[in-house]
Amino acid sequence: SHPQLLDWLAVELVDSEWNIQHIQRLIIDSATFRQDSKIKLEAATRDPENRLLAFFPRVRLAAETIRDQALSLAGLLDLTIGGPSVHPPQPAGIDLATYAGDRWKTSEGSGRHRRGMYTFWRRTSPYPTFSLFDAPSRELTCSRRDRSNTPLQALALLNDPAFVEAAEALGEIIKESEGSTERERLQWGFKHCTTRSATKKEIDILYDLLKSDGWPSIGTVLLNLDEMVVRG
Repeated sequence: SHPQLLDWLAVELVDSEWNIQHIQRLIIDSATFRQDSKIKLEAATRDPENRLLAFFPRVRLAAETIRDQALSLAGLLDLTIGGPSVHPPQPAGIDLATYAGDRWKTSEGSGRHRRGMYTFWRRTSPYPTFSLFDAPSRELTCSRRDRSNTPLQALALLNDPAFVEAAEALGEIIKESEGSTERERLQWGFKHCTTRSATKKEIDILYDLLKSDGWPSIGTVLLNLDEMVVRG
């Protein structure tokens, strides 16, 4: 739909000596990519199918990105580049029928918190949480990922060991953040995760939760917000 744009990007890639990160940064920093997802009447009338990119479509983040984002906000993400695949926590016994005698040995230390792209992958038993969030099985070439919205995804965000650890660490960060009152620290935590200030109603809800369940629950709720898993 935009052949001239593709040609320009191709030339830019060559001129940058095939620097992929430069191209990614160029796209992410562009006005088009940073548009609001709220559809204005004029844009909807002129470009109803968004072929001309009049607005940014709301899209759920990729499986690996959702996990990496949670770990990053919690201060746990290991950004080490390169090296062998790692084995983050997953449900016990999931390797009994599909690993031909091998066993899933959970990585220790910061290895369990490496970026999703380094997660060990066996096609007969893909990493469960990534599969729930529509990561391809890698058995066939995938030109575009599906994006579903199911109750199992919410359960994974609540119970997956990686997200439980992230929620606990995030709650501790918010607890120790600047702020003379708990409400101020909750406001800091909300903005830390969503990049916007919380409304009074939202803070009231979080404050009531804090008094009944503690800081880890605050981390759990924030990581499960729609704003956390959907770009829009």
